[in-house]
Amino acid sequence: MKNMIFSPTKIDGAVRIPSSKSQAHRALICAALAGNSVARGVDLSNDVNVTANALRKMGAELAYDAETRTFTAGKPCARGISIGELDAGESASMLRFFIPLVSALGIDCTFVGGGRLPKRPTDLYKPLMEAHGASLTYPENGDYLPLPVSGRLTGGTYALRGDVSSQFVTGLLLALTQVEGESEIKLTTRLESKPYADLTVDVLRRFGADITEHPEGYTLRGGKLKPLDLDVEGDCSQAAFFTVAAAIGGRVTLTGLRRDTKQGDFKLFEIAEQFGAGVTWDGDTVTVRKADKLTAHDIDAADIPDLVPALAVMAAFSEGTTRIYNAARLRIKESDRIASTLAMIRAIGGMAEETPDSLIVTGQKTLPGGCVQACNDHRIAMAAAAASAGCMGDVIVDDMSCINKSYPEFVRDFHQVKAGAPAR
Repeated sequence: MKNMIFSPTKIDGAVRIPSSKSQAHRALICAALAGNSVARGVDLSNDVNVTANALRKMGAELAYDAETRTFTAGKPCARGISIGELDAGESASMLRFFIPLVSALGIDCTFVGGGRLPKRPTDLYKPLMEAHGASLTYPENGDYLPLPVSGRLTGGTYALRGDVSSQFVTGLLLALTQVEGESEIKLTTRLESKPYADLTVDVLRRFGADITEHPEGYTLRGGKLKPLDLDVEGDCSQAAFFTVAAAIGGRVTLTGLRRDTKQGDFKLFEIAEQFGAGVTWDGDTVTVRKADKLTAHDIDAADIPDLVPALAVMAAFSEGTTRIYNAARLRIKESDRIASTLAMIRAIGGMAEETPDSLIVTGQKTLPGGCVQACNDHRIAMAAAAASAGCMGDVIVDDMSCINKSYPEFVRDFHQVKAGAPAR
């Protein structure tokens, strides 16, 4: 998938958005903890496979039917075992969810991973977990992997910052349902990306977890999760690339989403309307149409960091200047996503600047296109492809293989939409 060319063809078609990676992670974990559960409508990706394989190594029976896109969990995860290495791939979600989870189950292991994952911080857990019975041994070279974890996590009060990543909160929420007694997660700062924690609480409660949310955090009572048959909904963050492509260059109908979703990235559609795109709902199906004129608006990225590359593309075709702020956490994603988004916009002829925690994009009616370096970042690669819908010339992406992390069928689906084909 080297040097893939996306020509400036009008967008006019329909696509089924793949399953929410965020919800799939949580559903698979809860299904494997409860046992005898089903997660339906799950599309595979590298990150989902990493989570499924880790749960299997932890003793869970987890089978996948590709035809029905269904995971079936039989026997639940084991407890009190040693399993050697646990490979997180390049998934920060999996790593941050599983570090406390294995400890809650009394599973000793060593986490490993690739790409930028060894550079992505997890040491926030060390003082918290070691005060509650666990042991974490970080490398002396400043990396965060490999990471041996041993001991068994106990209940109690866990005080942590909420402005580093909501993934740490999710990890503790999942883990503390598996320890005896009552525990409290006490947030010492505002919880950024709170919708992701809300999604965790929603899935856990559906599996029978006893969780109370309060202004300072959460109170949980440990106990066995109940088996459940769960449908996994479509991914709003993946819908962003088609939404933006339509807003700058045509029309698209998206299926597979839920209008009553708890995904924070559902805000995508509100933002697209603010910029001037046409957004029409028919039940859970949404159609997005090109705007007569897109108008710049400032965007707070605190709760929607995954939307930033796609929204920056829309801003590049909008009249005026858009400031995307509260985005500092993007510096430690699969790439430095502020820098790589900036480089992408400039590579296709756009105007953009950066600050430590923001992007400033000045829009133009049309852009010439150009060659984009994906920086091994799936969201940069897909945003660049979406930009081709509004460019005068080709957009060439140096390597699209990184999309396998979250959306392996993106190129197929994007070409389908450009060809005006119905949703698969």
